[in-house]
This record gives sequence, C-alpha cells and structure tokens, in this order.
Amino acid sequence: MPHALIVEDDPNSLSGLSAILAADGFSVDTATTLAEARAALTRFIPDVVLVDLNLPDGSGLDLLHNLPAQPPGGALPVIVMTGNATVESAIEGLRQGIWDYLLKPVNIPRLRSLLARIPRPYELTEEVRALRSTLRDLGHFGGLLGRSSAIQHVYDLIEHTAPTEAAVLIYGESGTGKKVAARTLHEMSRRRKGPFVSFDCAAANETSNRSMESLMFGHERGAFAGAENREPGLLEQAGGGTLFLDQIDALPLTQQEALLRALDSQTFMRVGGSNKIVTDFRLLAATRLPVKEAVADGKLREDLFLRLNASSIALPPLRDRGDDIALLAEHFVDELNRENHVSGITSGAPKRVSPDFIRECLATEWPGNVRELRERVRRAYHASGDVIETLRADEQSGAGGRGLNGSSVQVTVGTALADVEDMLIRATLEAVGGTRHRAATLLGISPKTLYNKLQRMKLE
Repeated sequence: MPHALIVEDDPNSLSGLSAILAADGFSVDTATTLAEARAALTRFIPDVVLVDLNLPDGSGLDLLHNLPAQPPGGALPVIVMTGNATVESAIEGLRQGIWDYLLKPVNIPRLRSLLARIPRPYELTEEVRALRSTLRDLGHFGGLLGRSSAIQHVYDLIEHTAPTEAAVLIYGESGTGKKVAARTLHEMSRRRKGPFVSFDCAAANETSNRSMESLMFGHERGAFAGAENREPGLLEQAGGGTLFLDQIDALPLTQQEALLRALDSQTFMRVGGSNKIVTDFRLLAATRLPVKEAVADGKLREDLFLRLNASSIALPPLRDRGDDIALLAEHFVDELNRENHVSGITSGAPKRVSPDFIRECLATEWPGNVRELRERVRRAYHASGDVIETLRADEQSGAGGRGLNGSSVQVTVGTALADVEDMLIRATLEAVGGTRHRAATLLGISPKTLYNKLQRMKLE
C-alpha cells in the first residue's frame, strides 16, 4: 500500500484530505508543522507528500530540503497546497522540484487525478531501471536516438523532468526533434496512459476554420454563427494527459494570456459557456526562436515564458552531435528496409550503406538537422541499388536531378519565384502520376506543406 504524508495546520482540511487519501488506497501520516513533518521523515519515506505552503513555522517549500535525494521509486512527488498561488510562487516551487500545486479549497477530482498517477511500490522495479540504462548505453531513449554527450544531457533533463507535473519549454532549431522530445517526456511521465495532444500554433489558420480561442478552449452550441454543436478544445482533449503546443510564439498574445490564466487558476471556460471546467493536463511547449528574442520581439509573453522556463530543455543542432549523424543515418536505412519488407516491395537482402556514404553524412552541415537527414537518406535509398554509395544518389539517377525520366521545367529569367514554385509543383506531380506523397519527397517538403501549397494555388 502506498504511503502519504500530509502537512497541514488546519484541522478540518487535514481530516478531509486524510479521508480522501485513505479512500484512494493510501496509508496516511499527518503533521501540522514543519518540525513534525521533519520528524516523520526520519521514520519513513512516503510515496507522496501533500504540504501546505503557509505553515506556522515556515514555508512548505522549506520541507523540500529534508526529502530523501534518491528514494526507492525515484523522485518523490510533492504536491503543494495554497490559497493564494501566484505566478512567482508557482515558478519558485517548480524550480525547487515540486510535482504540482493545488489551489485551496482543494478540487477533489483534480487531487484524485494526481493521486492516480502516484506510482505504487511495485510499479518501478530495478529491472525497469536497468533496462532503461542499457537502452541509453545503446543510444535509445524513448523516441530519441543518439549517444553523444550533447544528446545524453537532453536525456538527463527529460529523465529528471518527466516524473513531475511541471510545464516544460523545449527549444531548438527546426528539425532537431522537439515533438519527439515532447512525446518522450509524455511516455516517461505518470500521464503516459492519457492522451498526447499535439498542436502546431503556426499552422492553425491553415488547418482549421475555427477561431484560435475555440480551438484552445472549445465552444458551446450557439456560441457563434456556425457553432451547431458543442466542441471540445485542446485543453479538454488533453485531459488526463499532455498538451504539446509547437511554435507557441505563434499563438496570439490574447490566447497566451488566457492559457496562463488557465494554468494559474486550473480552470477555464468554453467560448459561449458560463461554467468553469477544471483543467487536468500537463503543458509542454516548443519554439525554434531563441527564447529571449521571442520575448523581446513581443511574440511570447514574458510571464508565460517565466512559467515555462522553470523547466526547459534545449535540443542541440545535429552538427553538434558528432557520430550521432552516422547512427541516425543507419537507423533511417534500417527503417526503410523494414518498411519495404513489410509492404512486400522487396523480399531480397536489405540495402546496406557504404563507408563513403557514412563519411559524406558526417561531413555535411545539416542546417535542417535530423529532419533533413531523414529526408536525404530516404531519397538516396530509393535512388540506390543494393548498396547506398552516396547521399547524392537521387541527383545522379536521371536528367532533371530527381530521376523523373528526363522531366524538366523551363524557366525564363525574371519569372517571379512564386510562379516558378507553382510550375515546379505541377511538373513534379505530373511526373509522379499525381502521387502527392512521392511529389513531396522529391520536392524536399512534407506532404502537409505540399497540401497547403496546392490549396493556395487553387485559391489563386
């Protein structure tokens, strides 16, 4: 049975919390002061600590210094309770390593949601930790791959941050794997059985007819013209799980403010609604801009940045990851071999890479980082025989540079770049028989980007 320590000086609150935790399967010890709590911690190591922020002999945060550094199950979850939470107190608590905080009067469903994610003693075993350590040595960490010191530092940060409920800011250049890092955080967290909802703030206007406010918070039926049904927003969809907002600096400032309010109050309202809804999601956000630059330019609210930056992870560019480039290139080739085998495209020996191919990968700058490496490897793979000799195999496979049976586009000097792009897209689609995924691959863009460009071309 998991064990809880509740530190609360109000007898009614203490009694109520004790009853809730006991009903949820916890054995409970209580304390009314920091001194009593410190004495209790010398007798046992609890599985969770609930502590009031304001106690007769000091701040509940002071108790963090008395917690065991390495309890048997890993980081010890600490939930701080407060009747007057501010952004500053929340940030300070997150920096000191608390798991989450609750506003008083405590919302019981939210408390129970948190308690449900407290690991029972049998859930974290030595075997699981040993397996994770072995995989790290091999370069595997969730969806991330690499053995360099730069990426190992990222693994350390994720491992430290994942078990908490803290909001996290992930930043790095385009293509460094911010979404993969976010999903890894989710899968290593106590919310891993809940949904992982990913949303690109920069692409919102291209992918939905709903307003940003409706997308974020949902709307009630009749909230505006065309609102024929109640629709949940991202915060509701991520309930019990994780919400990942990519390119958060592209989120309008009004919605940034509303998001921060929802984080602070732990409630929100749907557009056109009158009832407050309790939030139960963990926020992960990403930006490719230097964070201080985004704040200075007015693209990211400073108060939201401060909340997110209490826990932050910087992803290194691929050029700083040394031999990870070769490891990733070989991994992508292995993936393609498996895809071909499963789809029945080939039943022969899998394709191999030559030493020259690996040297070429290591010598390339990769401004587009891991995403560019994956795409270049895919193109070289499809243009090569049994052995991939060069990254430029697709350029050598036929006239026109992409193996399209001599197809070409003739451009007159002075033609507008937008018109050249449209001509190239149409010619590439025609050359591949209208297959959008293949055309996107040859053009070096994602299928989603190609779709958006085609939509624009139709409008024009």
